[in-house]
Amino acid sequence: MVTVEDLTKTQIILLTLLISFITSIATGIITTSLLAQAPQSVTQTIDRVIEHTVEKVVPSATSTNTVREVTIVGVDEAIQSSTAKGADALVRIHTPIDASGNRQFYALGVVVTKSGFVLSDKRELIAGGSYSITLADGTTLPAALVSTSEIANLTLFKIQADPAHATKGFPTVGVSKIEAKLGQTVIALEGTEKTSVAVGRVLSVDVDTSHATTDVNPAGETFGGMLLNLSGELVGLKTSNDDLTLPPSTYLTIAPIQKLLSQAH
Repeated sequence: MVTVEDLTKTQIILLTLLISFITSIATGIITTSLLAQAPQSVTQTIDRVIEHTVEKVVPSATSTNTVREVTIVGVDEAIQSSTAKGADALVRIHTPIDASGNRQFYALGVVVTKSGFVLSDKRELIAGGSYSITLADGTTLPAALVSTSEIANLTLFKIQADPAHATKGFPTVGVSKIEAKLGQTVIALEGTEKTSVAVGRVLSVDVDTSHATTDVNPAGETFGGMLLNLSGELVGLKTSNDDLTLPPSTYLTIAPIQKLLSQAH
């Protein structure tokens, strides 16, 4: 009978490698099995870790080497980054001057192009009136109604740029190409005078009505408020609904938004 003492050094090394290989396979199988059985909240937490990869080229005498530097960004950092991006593109829309010489708050809006297109809610619009829009930096500029959606309570305004913004453009939020998913983490930015932020999850998505229900509970729900994903992209807009049975935390999804923007362009 052969014992370990009878093995040569080469055989011992090969045996060690074999044991390590089998152990690795077993570990992979066990890990996969545990993840499959884990609660959804655990797997979502793992999935929400975002990796930013930065590549830089390092010249050498004989070849060019690519060095990858990987930075792991946690959920908190992603939320803060998305919130900052959204806050810069959040504007406040006021109605044309009324008979008393005053403007009334109409709704929030989201700047979606550098040229100044603004998405907002559609209700009681004053045709031909000159609206005003206050940017995140406090600048107030005139704006005109461009178009409205026939299938959703959406409207599109166009800001009349001043010389500064005509040159550099307006801060914007990109519209996501992917609809919100069940369980996805979302960030709501709302507020009539001051911007409030709330974080939650998508609880349901109705493709037929283009609505997503969330458990987001902002300090003050405001029509025209935006719903962002962790990449800082627009995945929903707070609009007035004819269906009064919808919960307050319901947002219009991307499909009608993309359609309105494509018609405007």
